[in-house]
Amino acid sequence: MNADLLRRLVAEASVSPSVHNVQPARWRIEGSTLVLLEDVSRRLSVGDPKGHDARISLGASAEGLAIAASTHGLQTHIERCEGQDGAPRKIARLTFSKGGQRDPLCKVLHCRASWRAAFKAPTDSDHDAARALQRPDSTIVVDPTDIAFLAAQYDRASYHFMRQDGFRAELRSWMRLKREHPDWTRDGLNADAMKLSSFEAFGAGVVLGPLFKPLAALGLARHLLAEAGTFGNATGIALFHRAIGEDPFDSGRRFHRLWLEIEAAGFGANVLAAVADDKPTAKQIAERYSIDSGRRLVSAFRFGRRDGEGFAPARLPIEELLI
Repeated sequence: MNADLLRRLVAEASVSPSVHNVQPARWRIEGSTLVLLEDVSRRLSVGDPKGHDARISLGASAEGLAIAASTHGLQTHIERCEGQDGAPRKIARLTFSKGGQRDPLCKVLHCRASWRAAFKAPTDSDHDAARALQRPDSTIVVDPTDIAFLAAQYDRASYHFMRQDGFRAELRSWMRLKREHPDWTRDGLNADAMKLSSFEAFGAGVVLGPLFKPLAALGLARHLLAEAGTFGNATGIALFHRAIGEDPFDSGRRFHRLWLEIEAAGFGANVLAAVADDKPTAKQIAERYSIDSGRRLVSAFRFGRRDGEGFAPARLPIEELLI
């Protein structure tokens, strides 16, 4: 192992998903090892006050690096060191040994990106491919009636959070609605990633900003923010659940792999975090789809065949990821 290869692995892992694309992972090279750290200044103080989503994001970054390392014939060993003092916060140490097998998901590591645009109408073979994604921790829903139910649940749960002033303000702070925004290519959620035209981006800023309360009073905000219509051609929804009490870091590693498995099956996907974050909604979904009481709904994905062009993901330069 040498520093150049370690730098390359960090760059390859930078494509890993994170909540609101805040990219909290930082890395330090120590000899032939990498130390994963958390930039706590990037935590969502309103949306994620306990750092649960941050730890999922960090787990996803660690998994992304392990997948990248496999392309170089390396096996990655991840030792947790969370809780140690210091800033930025130390999370894990990654060491490497030769003889690792190439991870089959490496072929889609750099293709994965949240897909928020329309889907093509699913075929029977699409539904078969979706059902093949069923896992012990992933319940796959393909029935149109169930998809419509989950779409309504997502809109209801999402609006529950959108009504909170602090939540909206924090979300807007990570939205890049104009190309002139200094962080358009760096981080957060830009209009291209959200598949918003310039007119739609302007409208989103207005609805989530100064006009939210009057629109909410008129009963219009809920309808303007609803996304149920975009579920219409979805091939399926994956309900991602893990054992209660599992470290979110470990959940994040598996979360990343599941998303890549969806990608490898030829689908585009986006995360429906609100259905898991809103506890009554999560409970109702768990009961309806027979998710064991010893498990918790961590997240969900809406997925289908992409109908449209991709976009260039916003990412921080490696110089800011290495400390």
